[in-house]
Amino acid sequence: MATTKYNVTSGYDTDRTNLSVFYYEGSKMIAVNDINMGVSISGDLAQASRKCEVTINNTKDGQTRAVSFKLGRKIRIMAAGTELFQGIIFGYDIDNQGQQTITAYDANHYLTKVSDSFRFDGKKASDIVKYLCKRFGIKTGKISDTGYVIPKLILRDKTLWNVIIIALTETRKKNNRQFSLQSKGGVLHLVERKEQLTRMYIEDGKNLIGATYSTNMDDVKTQVSLTGGDEAKPIHAFAVDTNAKNVYGTMQHYEHVSEVTDTKKLQALAKSMLPQINKPEQEFDVESLGIMNVISGTSILVRESMTQISGAFYVISDTHNIQSDGHHTMSLKLSRTFDIPEEDYDPPEEKKAETASSSGGTTTTTTVSLKGGKAKVPQLVRKWEPTVRKYARAYGIEGYTELLLAFMMQESGGRYPDLMQSSESAGLGRNVLRYEASIKQGVKYFANTLKKSRYEPKLALQSYNFGEGFIPWALARGGYSMANAKAFSSMMAKKHGWRRYGDVNYVPHVLRYYTGSLVATKVTTTTSSSGTIKNSTGFIRPCEGVVTSEMKQRWGRAHEGLDIAKAGTVPIKAAASGTVSKSYVSASYGEVIFIVHSINGQTFETVYGHMRKGSRRFKEGDKVNQGTQIGIMGSTGRSTGQHLHFEIHKGRWKNPVNPRNYIKF
Repeated sequence: MATTKYNVTSGYDTDRTNLSVFYYEGSKMIAVNDINMGVSISGDLAQASRKCEVTINNTKDGQTRAVSFKLGRKIRIMAAGTELFQGIIFGYDIDNQGQQTITAYDANHYLTKVSDSFRFDGKKASDIVKYLCKRFGIKTGKISDTGYVIPKLILRDKTLWNVIIIALTETRKKNNRQFSLQSKGGVLHLVERKEQLTRMYIEDGKNLIGATYSTNMDDVKTQVSLTGGDEAKPIHAFAVDTNAKNVYGTMQHYEHVSEVTDTKKLQALAKSMLPQINKPEQEFDVESLGIMNVISGTSILVRESMTQISGAFYVISDTHNIQSDGHHTMSLKLSRTFDIPEEDYDPPEEKKAETASSSGGTTTTTTVSLKGGKAKVPQLVRKWEPTVRKYARAYGIEGYTELLLAFMMQESGGRYPDLMQSSESAGLGRNVLRYEASIKQGVKYFANTLKKSRYEPKLALQSYNFGEGFIPWALARGGYSMANAKAFSSMMAKKHGWRRYGDVNYVPHVLRYYTGSLVATKVTTTTSSSGTIKNSTGFIRPCEGVVTSEMKQRWGRAHEGLDIAKAGTVPIKAAASGTVSKSYVSASYGEVIFIVHSINGQTFETVYGHMRKGSRRFKEGDKVNQGTQIGIMGSTGRSTGQHLHFEIHKGRWKNPVNPRNYIKF
């Protein structure tokens, strides 16, 4: 990053200015300067919005609040006539002494709070930004023309932030132009990133307070050895960085890449991997007197003799702390490169209707199945299995045959003619249908509740007992739970004036007759002369690359996932929507994120290990959508080269299953 062509100002102006905090209640503005104790404003290149925390002593008599702050109201921070922040209050806490901390985010935060599915044909990223903001009432300022027309984007269950980042990433790939979202004056702007005309100094002995430089060569590799193809008769490739080897010594990365069977391609892969692994990790952190316009995304010049942090850097995250007397300091994390958030577009599979050609051609069908479950029922119920399976197959839920037998046991125990107690679901009186007719109607009704409940088995079961009205009510409240069942039953009993409504324990009552999986798996089967079968589940591939190590015994112990490798900067995405359960640095996994998912009533936990140092974007408790970038492929922890170690656990961690059973690699 050359500096000779820039006009550089010192940035040493550290005169204290009066800090003003304004709170807006409708058209009324309240200045809270006399009770203000300080402000912290922060931002990060990987985050959608800037955050502001205001600490105040919100009382004048020790008994009552001086100002009654409310969620959703505007707050504005000013200094010397310059606006430092404008945003919306999203939370606060206050103790019995009146000390209160208010948390606000700028307007861009709403981009992370709205999710939907979208399709765009022949639109620029800038057009997409304008459309989304207009549709969801987000005020905009300058929206720069991004130039490239994206042929098609189909995005499902994405936040507005994810949609925009995907569109900007596709734009950058085509025209190499980088754009970023900013919030100024309470409105959203889309601006093209260009080199700054003014740079600021942070310099030892002048405005620098502290600096830390850290580096290590633990993950450096100076040569790469690859084998490919058949392990019994492999092909070989080798690449070495002589200069790095002379400096750091011989440190070799080895992988077997079974998918690569061509020697030239394997050699090219080895060569392309070296630039990503032949340099030590570096981190730059500085603390200095505050400069108002130095925020994430800007560039700065640093000179510090002891750490030898010197030259031009990009600010990747910033925190400005301003005390009530105007004393202003800032903490910055710096990088030699400008890495804006990116997210690759992963086109969804197009839905295929059932088809059949007159010549025998291909037939594509989609069914939903439970695998491995077994009904614990007596022969009085088990004898009806062929009939139940026949109608389950007819209504596309043959994989639920054992579960259907379990709730036949709950409904009649096989002792009464209306075996499924399904007469009322057909609009008939009680116990009108008999034997096979009862089974046919019961299976048909359950198949319908499954579809409406998005193939969540527990919700479908409870709805079989309560009626289909329970489905939208429960989905609006997070799906099936015992608490939701009790609340719905109480509501309906009160509405009808009854003592009780349905069986709130219907799900556990049925499941006492059933063991095994309740994970619903969508299976798309395409039959043709070649008998090809394609499977799809609720998971997507977490990254690009080739599988270099399978789930198996390796080096005397279990390798509980897949290793996926690729050279370069490789984004890692959440394989399904969920909640981050862990995000930390492990001695074995290195930089790692764990995510818990609920898919069709079954809990899963996925693990993403060895991510690039500092690339983790989410912390414990954060919600993430499927396809959201959570980090970058790296080689931290116990790793011999850049790759993603990916695990799927059925249930919580320590119940590993083979990811190949859920994702096509």
